[in-house]
Amino acid sequence: MNLEISRIPLAGHPIARDYVDDYAAVGDYYLAGESNRLLSYQRCAEYATRSADETLWSAIGAAFELPESHASTRLGEVVDGKGFFVATGHQAGLFGGPLMALYKALTAARLAEELQERLSIPVMPLFSVASEDHDWAEVNHTSVVDSNNQLVRIEIERHVKGDVDPSDPPVHKIELGDDIETAIARLGECLPDSDHKPRLLQLIKSAYRPGSGVSSAFAHLFTELLADYPFLIVEMSHPYTKRATRDLLWADWTLREESSQRLKERTQRLADAGYVPQVQLQERTTNLFVEGDAGRDRVLWDGDTAVLRRSGQRFSGAELKRLIDESSERVSPGVLLRPLVEARAFPVIAHVVGPAEIAYLAQNQVLYDLHAIAAPVVVPRTSIRLIEPKVRRALDKYGLEPSALSGDTERVISDLVKGSAPAELTAALDALRAATAAALEGVEKVAVEYDPGAKSAVGSGTKAVREGIKTLEKKLMARVKEKNQVMQQQLEKVAVNLYPSGTPQERVLNPHPYLARYGPEMLAGVYEACTVVLD
Repeated sequence: MNLEISRIPLAGHPIARDYVDDYAAVGDYYLAGESNRLLSYQRCAEYATRSADETLWSAIGAAFELPESHASTRLGEVVDGKGFFVATGHQAGLFGGPLMALYKALTAARLAEELQERLSIPVMPLFSVASEDHDWAEVNHTSVVDSNNQLVRIEIERHVKGDVDPSDPPVHKIELGDDIETAIARLGECLPDSDHKPRLLQLIKSAYRPGSGVSSAFAHLFTELLADYPFLIVEMSHPYTKRATRDLLWADWTLREESSQRLKERTQRLADAGYVPQVQLQERTTNLFVEGDAGRDRVLWDGDTAVLRRSGQRFSGAELKRLIDESSERVSPGVLLRPLVEARAFPVIAHVVGPAEIAYLAQNQVLYDLHAIAAPVVVPRTSIRLIEPKVRRALDKYGLEPSALSGDTERVISDLVKGSAPAELTAALDALRAATAAALEGVEKVAVEYDPGAKSAVGSGTKAVREGIKTLEKKLMARVKEKNQVMQQQLEKVAVNLYPSGTPQERVLNPHPYLARYGPEMLAGVYEACTVVLD
């Protein structure tokens, strides 16, 4: 395989960078300890075992009867041996979302294997699909680079299931319409022809069918893509998760004042240390959402009454308790409570996350002790850059590092092309500017001595001369740019593949063009790159 797979520093929120580069500076914000220390996972496993209900493992085994596979074998081992999970997850982005979702999964898979070997206990990777999210704009599209090196955005329409309030439903209540077939066809047009393409498209079609749920289609796709790795892939709206965490959701309500105060104090502490909080807090806000008259709506409190933020619907404590117990599919956790829901439903000892998650986990650590839940070790996901041969050739031709195209790509490319102008021309223009400045200074001195009133005329004339030089430079650079059109095009090709729309590829590009060209070897290569070194 001639695809370059390179680890790169995890970029993003400052506290995430400090977590990776200077853990001692931020370690007090995280309960479980450093992610490169085996002892951190051992302690978490001990606490998780003590705090979990004895029936937890058997309940998981009964809830997830998997077809015979690597995953079913590992799940049986975890259930029988009272093992653990390395958790990660992502939003249900179209066709699997961006590359970073895959990197999260494979980091979790690699860490689970390492921990199973080092701890001598069954460990399984767990991928949670954020099916209770309601941000449709985040999941209704994906982006690929086509054969002409053009960035193509593929988007689908929202189709709400028949009996669901259409205003703002969670993703698991949105289904795929007939337009998914058009989207798949467009994706197929963008994929390179290869031996892998037909099977890949068939896999996508089997997952993304009209009438299927958006989040269940994502889960189906990832189950097939990651079949060589023993994953348990779960939608957070799964009936088991809802049953297993009803008490936690109710506790968030009953302990709302203590929870709010703890979060407020931690958030202020982070702000005082110079970290902008990832999640902004508001007064009298719980970590719960309820599907009400305005769709999925945040639960606030007014004394002992629950109030939905947008619709204004009100529930007594007893009514909210009944809703959690009898209609739990309508009640879901917010972002700060969601990791605790996962850790209550499954014995999780590690949580593989990206930079934004590392930031909000610094806020929510204060909730784990409150709810007597073991806080998993926070593990930064692997960040990767893929460089195809066509991109590598262009980089080498112009002597560029991949990071040279980051940021404002249009400006960067313009500067690079401008920098390719002959040194003699650049020197001549610099000399012209210097000589003109000196001559104008002399003219101004003589003119003003002769006639003080000439200062204004000299000023406007000087400005006109300088503008003339700028115009000359622009025209000459335009000629250089025209002459270097090939360079321009090749740098644009590099940019769209490495930094589409100025954003790192892992946050934008879908993995399927790479899977179509390189097949399972691409997944294996990424898996090998996702090492977590344990001391």
